[in-house]
Amino acid sequence: MSQKPQNNCRYIARVTIQFETAFIVGSEGDLFFDDVFVSDANGLPALPGSSLAGILRHAWADAGYEGEFSIFGYQSGDKGCGSRLSVSWGCIHDSQDRPVEGIIPDAAVIANDKVLSEAKITTARDHVSIGHKGTAKDSGKFDERSVSAGHRFSFELMLEGDTGDADNWNKLQSLLCSDSIRIGGKTRRGYGQFKVVKLRCACFDLTTEEGFSSFCALPVSLKDEARLAETVIAEMAPDSNQVTATLKLEPEGFWMIGGGFDGEVDMAPLKANRIVWKDGKGGVESNRAILTGSAVKGAIAHRTAFHYNRLTGVFADSGIDPQACTGTANKAVSVLFGFEKKDKTGQRGRVLISDLFIENPGVQKVLNHVSIDRFTGGARTLEGALFDEKPYYGGQAFLLNVSITEADRIQENTVRQAFAAALEDLAGGRLAIGAGAGRGNGYFKGETTWNNAGKAWLAGGNQ
Repeated sequence: MSQKPQNNCRYIARVTIQFETAFIVGSEGDLFFDDVFVSDANGLPALPGSSLAGILRHAWADAGYEGEFSIFGYQSGDKGCGSRLSVSWGCIHDSQDRPVEGIIPDAAVIANDKVLSEAKITTARDHVSIGHKGTAKDSGKFDERSVSAGHRFSFELMLEGDTGDADNWNKLQSLLCSDSIRIGGKTRRGYGQFKVVKLRCACFDLTTEEGFSSFCALPVSLKDEARLAETVIAEMAPDSNQVTATLKLEPEGFWMIGGGFDGEVDMAPLKANRIVWKDGKGGVESNRAILTGSAVKGAIAHRTAFHYNRLTGVFADSGIDPQACTGTANKAVSVLFGFEKKDKTGQRGRVLISDLFIENPGVQKVLNHVSIDRFTGGARTLEGALFDEKPYYGGQAFLLNVSITEADRIQENTVRQAFAAALEDLAGGRLAIGAGAGRGNGYFKGETTWNNAGKAWLAGGNQ
């Protein structure tokens, strides 16, 4: 057993992160939404310290680092120890890039701040779970309420220990700067990607007069960064051996990620706002085209099941119940995309696909449609027989990253091959994503490039 730390040092870091995608840090749902966000006393989104600590703990374990119980604590019967790592709540930043601490007595301050007022207007997204027949599953419709991408939050980390904890402290910082962790819920559906934009830290040796005095003089407010040295973030990011495929995709014709609202038509693409930062000021970009991670994930998961069945000789005339070889019952899907059993046990997905803002999505065109009666061959007279949509047409190519965590735990080469084949179908114009796939929408063409870790993984090696 390792020697107990002498607890005579305090490692302090104040961290500012920026969300690259929308995020959900939810509490229990309300009457109208399945998820609602955690808020502070001002009704603004906040990041609970317990959530941040839990994310770091899971990342620590996934990285295979030693000393988890010593740092994060444990409880086993009558034995245990408390966590030596303290994490404050994350405070949202206003348009002046300042963390909002305490109660704002004047509601007009929030209303007149573009960034804060945007934070209170959460975005609702509708989702439909599709079965192997291409239709919605029973109870497969749900919705989520998320906070816009681009928001910044600041929080503080403090590790109690001694000079021997310097290596552990550096590991904690590197985990924060890793591109493999996400914050909040539904992270396998495109939410919760972030980056560290500022990291200031210091170590205070309480056995010395200078160290003790400096620690006592450290301002409580996150706004005050005195006595903390800025860290070069690029130097803290760990060397990544994460398996990643980069797809360069260019739209072939019409495409639309559905779920948007448009007063002109019945069906419109999903658009989202995001916060942008320039010269230390925050602003709002409205109605940006977005490719959701959930739309890509669903299509790839379905096609992965197809290729796995093909490679293992499971065909429609095999007499096997389709329910036994599709969805999470398919081995490749369960291993890659996760599963949940009725007893609430399961495994989280290993495929990470984040939401992606499309800078040049093409032009929008209104398309009119008529529903045809299959018996008479004429137009249906029922309500909803006439409808229109407003998809994008064309647009410039964009890059989509698809990453796999815990890739070394996926041992079966057939699973790897099935997943690679699904990505090739997407890049080869053989797999549609988004709304209107049955009408020819949603096809892209391009190429797939794997990083070195990905090439080794596909060849049967483990990283």
